[in-house]
Amino acid sequence: MEQQDMKTLIENTYEDVLNNLKVDTIDKYFDTRYRQTTDGIDATYDQFKQHIMTLQKVTKNIQVPHFLEEMFDVQNQKVFLHYVVNVTKIDNVVGHVEVFALFSIEGKKIIRCEEVTQSLDDKTLNDLGSKNDSKIAK
Repeated sequence: MEQQDMKTLIENTYEDVLNNLKVDTIDKYFDTRYRQTTDGIDATYDQFKQHIMTLQKVTKNIQVPHFLEEMFDVQNQKVFLHYVVNVTKIDNVVGHVEVFALFSIEGKKIIRCEEVTQSLDDKTLNDLGSKNDSKIAK
């Protein structure tokens, strides 16, 4: 995949999957072998889908307005991103999460993501990148 194709894949993925939380588009961008590690917590493809469904329940809005940094390694099919996620939680509290992510691409799909995150203001968002139903306060 060439750099422009990698850029388009990443931009479309973020628009559909993160900014709009469209679970039904995940298979368009992610291989079923997809693995994600966020802050040391591993997730499979199915667990990632569950994570996005959980975000639908605990947030009103999630936006990555732009990438602060992006680097493309065409030879190794990797993309590095640095960005801030703007989050409005279900209780209308607004927060921001900084993310450093490294994606691996195979064919035309994402097969791996390794990321570290940190809340910039609301510490309840520290696990946003790996939150799933088992972590929702009852």
